[in-house]
Amino acid sequence: MSKDYPDSINPLKAAQGGRRFSGTLPLARLHRLHDVAADPERGEFAFQLSFCLDEYGNVRAELGVSGELILVCQRSLKTYAQPIESHSVLGIVTDERAAEALPEDYEPLLIQEWRLRIEDVIAEEILLSLPLVPRAPDSCPVSAGPAAAPKTYKPFAELAELAAKADTDPFKQE
Repeated sequence: MSKDYPDSINPLKAAQGGRRFSGTLPLARLHRLHDVAADPERGEFAFQLSFCLDEYGNVRAELGVSGELILVCQRSLKTYAQPIESHSVLGIVTDERAAEALPEDYEPLLIQEWRLRIEDVIAEEILLSLPLVPRAPDSCPVSAGPAAAPKTYKPFAELAELAAKADTDPFKQE
């Protein structure tokens, strides 16, 4: 793990100073991902986070995250490595009215006060990058055994048998 960042920052001051943070973060420190990961002790994510003020005075943050997360495939029930490559432009605001005023290409990040934990932002970005249903690319569905042919009810099958029997009946009168 390399650490070139503090645990929490003031995003407004970071934007005013044009600050950049980068490093690698072990999965073990991203507690929000422990319920999702098949092995919460294995994995590491690299990230880059840069702050600036845009032309409207909004706090803008660009976040890039890359790594792999071990998930359980919901098709085969085996573990696999899900690659994570994500890049987002965040608009950091303290109220919903400011969030609505952000440019369309910003994803609003609503914070209560001007403190931001970098690990929380990275965990949120990874969660948003995950597939809705984890499925390994080379997986096949788990089968419960040989597929049985569906039973179809044929209401006139007995009539067809009776008609065939009537045609070959030796006691038939004409």
